[in-house]
Amino acid sequence: RWTKLIAVILAVPVFVVVANVGLLYAIPLLVLVAPESSPEVGELERACRIPDAAVARVNSGADLGLVRASETWLVVGPDRAMVRLTMPECRLVGVEGLAMGPTIDSVAPGGHYLRRGEDGAIRYFGPFADHPINLSPPQGMRYWTPILSDDGQAVLWLDRLPAQGNGAQRLHIRDVAGGNVRSVLLPDLPESGQFTLIGARTRLGPFTLAQFRNTVFSVGLEGRILSEPIVPEGIYDARWGFQWLGDGWVAWDGYRDEGRSLILWSQRTGKGEIAIPRGRDLDAAGISADGQIIAYSASSTLRIGSTRSMIVLVRTKDGSEIYRRYQPKHVRSTLAFLGSRHLAVTRFEDGREFVEVYVLSSPDH
Repeated sequence: RWTKLIAVILAVPVFVVVANVGLLYAIPLLVLVAPESSPEVGELERACRIPDAAVARVNSGADLGLVRASETWLVVGPDRAMVRLTMPECRLVGVEGLAMGPTIDSVAPGGHYLRRGEDGAIRYFGPFADHPINLSPPQGMRYWTPILSDDGQAVLWLDRLPAQGNGAQRLHIRDVAGGNVRSVLLPDLPESGQFTLIGARTRLGPFTLAQFRNTVFSVGLEGRILSEPIVPEGIYDARWGFQWLGDGWVAWDGYRDEGRSLILWSQRTGKGEIAIPRGRDLDAAGISADGQIIAYSASSTLRIGSTRSMIVLVRTKDGSEIYRRYQPKHVRSTLAFLGSRHLAVTRFEDGREFVEVYVLSSPDH
C-alpha cells in the first residue's frame, strides 16, 4: 500500500507539469500555429546594401506613385533620420533636420512631404517652396488628415456635410504653390458609412476613397464615381492596404485584429489570394510597378514556439512563389518596390539592421 501511495504522490507533480505544458504550450501551438511546410526557393541578386537603415513606413497614396518613380524612404543612422532612396543608382537623398519623432503624414515622389510637428501643426516641405508652408486646419476641424497628390502639387482632405444628408461628403483641393482651394461635392457616395481619402493621382483626379470597412471608390473631378466600387472580400479594412494597378488592383490587411491576414489581387492577367498562415502577422506588402510580383513579409504573433519570420515573392500571373526565405522569430522586416525590378528589404544580422536592395529578374524566368 505504501508503495502505491508513494507512486501516486510522485505522479501528481508529473501530471501537473504535463498538463500545464499541454494547456499552455503544446495545444495552443497545435491549434493557433500552422506548421512551416514550404521550402525556401529562389535567389535574389543584390544591387547594394545600406548599413544601419530600415525601410520606412510612409503614406504614399493609392496609385503606386513612389514605386513608379523608383524611390522609397529609409530610416538611417543612430539619430533615426529619414532619407530618400532612389534607383537605379542606390542614391540616398538627405532631408535636413527630419528625424523619426515628428511623423510624415504623406509623401509624393521627388521629395514632397507633409510633416506633422510636435505642436500638431502640419507643414509642407518640398521643391515647390523654399521654406516650410504652414497648413492651417479648415475652420471647425480640430483634427484633420490631409494627403498629397502623387505629383506633389496639391494638398487634399475630406469632410462630411451633415446638413446635406448622412453620407454627404466634400473634397477640398488646395494648390501648394498658390494656396487656392477648390471644393468638390461628392453626391454619389452611399448615404451611410465612414469615408477616408487614401489617394489622388493629380490635383485633377482621379481620387480614391475607402469606405469603412472594405469598399473602394474612384471619383472624378466633378465628384462622380468613375467605375464600379471595388470590394476586396475578406480584407478587414482596405484603408490600410490598397493600390491601383494599370488594369486592376491589389489589397492587403495592413491591420487586422483577428483571423488570418489576406492579400488579394485582380487584374487582366489573373486574380489571386494569399492567406498568411495561422499564427503570423502580415508585417509589410508591396507590388512591383508592372503588377507582376507581390512581395510580403510575415512574423509570429505568439511568444511561445519557434515560428520563423519569412519574406516571400509571388508571381501574380499564376500565384506561384518565386522566392521564399525564413528569418529568426519576431524579425519584422519592412520592404518596398522601386520600379518593376528593384526591391528594398530591411534585414537583421548580429543585432544590427540594414537595407538590401535586390535586382529581380523577369518573373517568367
